[in-house]
Amino acid sequence: MAITAAGVGSGIDIESIVSQLMTLERQPLVALQRRESDTRAQISAYGSLKSALSSFQTAMKGLSTLDAFKIFQSTSSNEGVMTASADADAAAGIYSLDVARLAQNHKMASAEFDAVDSFGGGALGGEVTVTIGTNSSIVDLSAVTTLEGVRDAINTAVDNPGVTATILNVGNGKQRLILTSDESGYDNRVQLAYGGGLSDTTFSFATTNQDSGGATINDLTLLDASYSIDGIPLTSSTNNISSVIDGLSIELSGEGMATLNVSRDSAAIEESAKAFVDAYNEVLTTIDTLKEGDLSGDSTLRSIVSGMRNTLNTLPVGLDGAYSALSSLGIKTDRDTGHLTFNSGEFSKALDTDFASVAQVFANDDQGYAFRFDALVTSILDQDGLVDSRVDGLNTRVDRLTKEQAEMERRLDLKEIALRREYSRLDQLVGSLQSTSNFLLQNFTL
Repeated sequence: MAITAAGVGSGIDIESIVSQLMTLERQPLVALQRRESDTRAQISAYGSLKSALSSFQTAMKGLSTLDAFKIFQSTSSNEGVMTASADADAAAGIYSLDVARLAQNHKMASAEFDAVDSFGGGALGGEVTVTIGTNSSIVDLSAVTTLEGVRDAINTAVDNPGVTATILNVGNGKQRLILTSDESGYDNRVQLAYGGGLSDTTFSFATTNQDSGGATINDLTLLDASYSIDGIPLTSSTNNISSVIDGLSIELSGEGMATLNVSRDSAAIEESAKAFVDAYNEVLTTIDTLKEGDLSGDSTLRSIVSGMRNTLNTLPVGLDGAYSALSSLGIKTDRDTGHLTFNSGEFSKALDTDFASVAQVFANDDQGYAFRFDALVTSILDQDGLVDSRVDGLNTRVDRLTKEQAEMERRLDLKEIALRREYSRLDQLVGSLQSTSNFLLQNFTL
């Protein structure tokens, strides 16, 4: 803003007059700014509401489908022999495992060579074909190279079939080339073939795997794990067994015997039910807070609470089993607050009495509480749902208020210019009159 000196000629405090007049003129603008601030606060409040509703919907995922109730835990009597994890396809049961042998990755070591010894080259050149399963890679040794060069050629081959080559320094400047299959088991054993001027005696590779007694394995089928489940003998190329018992992934970790106990994880299901109750209550607490604050009197909040209570108070129909209401599972409504309470003892007893019925109360497709609550929240949070429609309206209002403020600011700037021009003329007039008055007074005095 340009520096002004209004009132210099007359002594009138024009700056103060203009400032006070503009303060009055700006009152409608201040009102618009306050309305915009209130509207933005409402948008933020709806953000808090959406967050609470989303958390409630997330909490229901542990209960909204029958598969979500298929939570099992597995316990090993000897984790030094085996451990296991269970998924939704598992079934409760007890299994006896006897691990006779773990699966191994096939290892081969060359004879000892000096670090400067060379291989390949010459008139015949040479090549080594490395095969793992059905995949092969030809290592070109047409040029002379060292043991380390052979290692690098194997490891960097674009068609490496699944083998890692390393150098073992054995002392006195001697080295061995070690080949290790990336996968365990007989089918993933390392197989070598030679061409050109190379033969199996060039490197003299030999298997270095040993059994539990320390003896070198000559029969490579012993690279497979050997174990039995409930007396039934089995083998596996890997120590991770996931296809023998539906829903169970078993990790063999040592030789010996162990008992695997697979049971329903009632504690995890109870935790999901408790999370459902807590998230429901958090939605009500958030709504109560918003009612007292930025969304006071907002009908949207009443609609959401009404929908949640209607869902809660509408009993499922057509369910077979001992239970059909949340209250019979230990989940009851507090008459004073409307919040839910959770009785762990009653819920645990219901699980033990009729687990399938408890699952249906929550997750029955169409009638389960979690299923219906999930549908309700989804409709509220949908792009064209209750909350987004309200927020869209508030955003439209903010845009309109912003434009109105910009227009009003423009008019106020023009108004201030006009006031300053008007009072500038007044300043000049009064200054002129004061000069005339002073002149006349001086002449009369003479």
